[in-house]
Amino acid sequence: MKRFATILAFLTALWTGATAQAPSWRLDSCIDYALSHNSSILLAEAQKRRSQIDLIQSKMRLLPTLQLYVNQYYNWGRSVDMQELVIVRNRLTRQTSASVGASFSIFDGFATLSTIAANRALAMSAVDEAAQTALEIKADISRAYLGNILARLTAERLSDSYDTILRQIEKVSTLVARGQRTTADLLELKAKAADISARIAEAESEEALQMQQLRKLTGREEPFSTDMAEYGSLPAMEIHQAGDYLPHIPAVAAAEHSVEAAEYSLKAARGALLPTLSLSAAYGTYYSDAADAVFKDQVSNNRNPSISLSLVVPILDCGKAAGDLARARNDLEKQRLRLKQITEESAYNLLQIKEQCILLESQQESLRVRQDYCAEKLRLADREYELGTISTAQWIEAGEDYAQSTCDHIQCRCKYLFQKIILNLYYNGCQKE
Repeated sequence: MKRFATILAFLTALWTGATAQAPSWRLDSCIDYALSHNSSILLAEAQKRRSQIDLIQSKMRLLPTLQLYVNQYYNWGRSVDMQELVIVRNRLTRQTSASVGASFSIFDGFATLSTIAANRALAMSAVDEAAQTALEIKADISRAYLGNILARLTAERLSDSYDTILRQIEKVSTLVARGQRTTADLLELKAKAADISARIAEAESEEALQMQQLRKLTGREEPFSTDMAEYGSLPAMEIHQAGDYLPHIPAVAAAEHSVEAAEYSLKAARGALLPTLSLSAAYGTYYSDAADAVFKDQVSNNRNPSISLSLVVPILDCGKAAGDLARARNDLEKQRLRLKQITEESAYNLLQIKEQCILLESQQESLRVRQDYCAEKLRLADREYELGTISTAQWIEAGEDYAQSTCDHIQCRCKYLFQKIILNLYYNGCQKE
């Protein structure tokens, strides 16, 4: 049993030492690491590269096409003897042909140009969506980062209250032995100590949960801790009007580019209803063993250069072009409604964040004053409890008021920090790279 206890103590010491040696990371360090390791950001970057490939591919459609054709034919049954000019039965003949052809679209109803413009808008939308994903990850990291600090500070303040209760229990135990305090006072203090201990465990659990979320968001597997210095810092910035933030929000810009892409897609669908004009040129030759001429002579004599100008007028395609046009119109309407919805939601959210910042800023001062008042009240309660002029319940109430006021002030400050960070991200951190 002693050996097991020794091993357990050794492992606990190792774990404590490893935790103590974990590097302390600032918030900007976590964000920078997440930009190159978070799976959602990496996926958005991959989609951005895919949209660039689609744009390049659509531009290539403006260039002429050049193709090489090589064909080998085998024919069984009847064939023509080119020397005797008679039909020969049950004879195997072979024919080899080769040609080089090029084609160029002169007019296609501006469908290609419209498709290029639509893909360009989609590429810009993908850039904005990648920026929006990064913004959301930054916000989630900030929330988890400050949540971890809040839980740790809360646990520390509750630990201070717990230590105060333990010291008071020692004093009251001595007074109970002397008959100056009742056993009920001691039991009340012990019950309060148990309650604070449970709240400490809850705060520590919340701290671990927020750290787990932070590690998931950053994509970092190695252990690290948050920098407590961040709690005392504030982003240096002015709170602007809500409308000033909207041009910087990537989600709004992405929706605008999606509307632009839908407009060009509609033009491309209309272009499919127009006639198309194309120019083609080819040069080829062939060789057949049905003739007695040698290979070189046949290839030389059978050369066939050609050039053609093709006009295609769509008459009936079973409603395919009309269906594509209807879908393009519907997509445009949907993208416009989506832009309106995103703009309204973004404006509402920004207004809420701005009002929260103003409210929390004023609450901080009120909660700080309340904390100072509760600290003075607890100091006086300690003195009166020593003199025996107040009951144990009154002393516990004073201590509870001070602990709660401290936790409220910490929570309010962390919320204020978070809202300021979000506004800072919206105003300064959303410019497209």
